[in-house]
Amino acid sequence: MKRAMLLAALLALPVCGAPTRYYVKPVYTSLRFSIVKWGVLKEEGIFRDFDGTLIYDPAHTEASRIDVVAKTSSLDTKNSGRDETVTGEDFLDARRYPTLEFHSTAVDHNFVTGNLTIHGTTRRVRFPVASLGVHEIASIGKMAGFETTFTINRRDFGVLGARWGAVPGVLSDTVELHITIGAITRP
Repeated sequence: MKRAMLLAALLALPVCGAPTRYYVKPVYTSLRFSIVKWGVLKEEGIFRDFDGTLIYDPAHTEASRIDVVAKTSSLDTKNSGRDETVTGEDFLDARRYPTLEFHSTAVDHNFVTGNLTIHGTTRRVRFPVASLGVHEIASIGKMAGFETTFTINRRDFGVLGARWGAVPGVLSDTVELHITIGAITRP
């Protein structure tokens, strides 16, 4: 009887899994932004070259962590002239600041807090994140998906666009970031 009760008590204990390391894969991931131009157009861009890792345990999200580094020069706005302008000195200055980076410092339920570095300026940001799930896929290992949309003020990061600022209302200060992360356990 005591053995049965002990066995039942052991089986009732929660199983603690260890956090899993995932590799952020560009083929499954999208790092996009949009900004309003002339008060009526939404200009969009995507960063094509980036790398990252994710530590994730769905049972203990507070132990999670994400680090992503994107190459500034990999910006694609579907217009090569605009790409040159945005990656040039007046905006992102890709020669001086070749990367944009995010390194999380805390995960609290459905929010991630961390340090976002753009144009050599680092600011702490906090944004909501939705888990799209975790699934085992035979050919690639375990896959985890996440999504977020949040806004930043480009001026907080020194992205001034001084030449464009001479004409009021050309570009909004607010930039919307939309990020979908697809990460797998095998590099």
